[in-house]
Amino acid sequence: MLGSYEIEYEGRRYFGNVVLREYHIFEHDNAHYLVDVGNKAVSPISARLASMIKKVDSAFGCLIPESAMEELRKLKLVAGEEDETSEAVADGESIGSCEEFEYPVVNISLFLAQECNMRCVYCYGGGGHYAGKGMMTEETAFRAVDWLMENSKKAESVSISFFGGEPLMNFSLMRKIVPFAKRQGMRKGKQVFFSITTNGSLLNEEIITFLKEEKIRTFISFDGPSEYQNSQRPFKNGKGSYDKVSANIQKLRAVIPHLTGRATLCGEADPFRVKEGMERAGFTTCFITKASPVLLNTQLADIPSAREEALQRMLAFNRKETEQLLAAIRARAIDKNYLPGLLHVMAEMDFGQKRYYGCGIGKGMVAISADGDIYPCHRFVGIEELRFGNIADYHIEGLNDYWRAVVDHLPECWSCWARYFCGGGCFYNNKAHTGDMHRPEPLYCRETKAMFEGLIHLFCDLSKDDKEFLKGIIKYVTEKRIFKMPINPTINK
Repeated sequence: MLGSYEIEYEGRRYFGNVVLREYHIFEHDNAHYLVDVGNKAVSPISARLASMIKKVDSAFGCLIPESAMEELRKLKLVAGEEDETSEAVADGESIGSCEEFEYPVVNISLFLAQECNMRCVYCYGGGGHYAGKGMMTEETAFRAVDWLMENSKKAESVSISFFGGEPLMNFSLMRKIVPFAKRQGMRKGKQVFFSITTNGSLLNEEIITFLKEEKIRTFISFDGPSEYQNSQRPFKNGKGSYDKVSANIQKLRAVIPHLTGRATLCGEADPFRVKEGMERAGFTTCFITKASPVLLNTQLADIPSAREEALQRMLAFNRKETEQLLAAIRARAIDKNYLPGLLHVMAEMDFGQKRYYGCGIGKGMVAISADGDIYPCHRFVGIEELRFGNIADYHIEGLNDYWRAVVDHLPECWSCWARYFCGGGCFYNNKAHTGDMHRPEPLYCRETKAMFEGLIHLFCDLSKDDKEFLKGIIKYVTEKRIFKMPINPTINK
């Protein structure tokens, strides 16, 4: 007999050939949780129910009592009885077919300087040169802005991220780009947002005033305690950078009190000490990531044993971060303008929003090198085989391979329960670790799944009032563009 069926025996109803939707069950702090993978829905369940679901799934063809079937239906786990969540963009409007969607580029990373005054040990840009040193010219910068205006198509807002090397080595050009981009944006009916990623060593009163007046979101690369900062982020002459950068951070704090720092874990660095050092320096938002192998050179050793130890440290750190986020939500102690790094995951979970991509690489965002060459993202600048073209002659036309690389199509991801939480990972990290942009490394997957399980536990532990508070924050930050929900187009296979 094909398909599901029901029978009655001795006055009781039973169901056979019941197929369950894709799910994941896990235990966290002696509690059980269910993930409806297709709908990205999460819920706490009893140990008895967790056991029953697993038994049903492993005993296809056996008869299921009506009472068990009712519980499965309440959880919407019976395949064919509930529609899949529609694939839609953040505002709820379906993109529809590929032909109907324009595939705009809305964010560019402008490499103002392919030079740097530091020599960070883990630098993926080959000392900031990215296989081609030099400074961006005014002509190239203005053409890049015009290229963004044209290739953003009907998008109402665009972003320009100043990058390098160290972008403040070309601050004089940055001062010209901002007003020019604003004028071009007004002509095209687009709002322009700006950000900068800097090592902080060149900040002065003039630059700080400009960042404040132009509302340029500033991200400072800083590795926490002096021993980490000095050993991992020395100046070009080998001198430690901690004293100079930390002093500049204090100057910036006096004008912009809420600061975002980005740290890179390398070798035996302890993430707890890194965050403590960042907070002591004055950062209110801290992002911490692990160093990856370098594609432009091989200066960073990749030692499996050290990486396993680093994984364990990150698992402990992420667990602590999750606990602190729960406490902050309950205490209503979250500043809407300066969010904990994990909150965007909570936002997607609250909306049931699927993440089909790890980021906007080669789709909504590209990087433009100092000489005007276009790459899928800032980390791939200088890798010739990944170059799209140049701003002089390249235009975004329809679907490309980066749009096609939805997580459902990736060989290691299509059957993973966490795929709609993760999106497939960072393509640069994937390629650096495994040689394939579409194949994440196993250690990354272990860390990511553990982090998401912790966040699911947190989310399910929130009260109704907590979730309403969270929804208010999500609504605010979405409207203010503090972060943007990912675009999930329908992709033809």
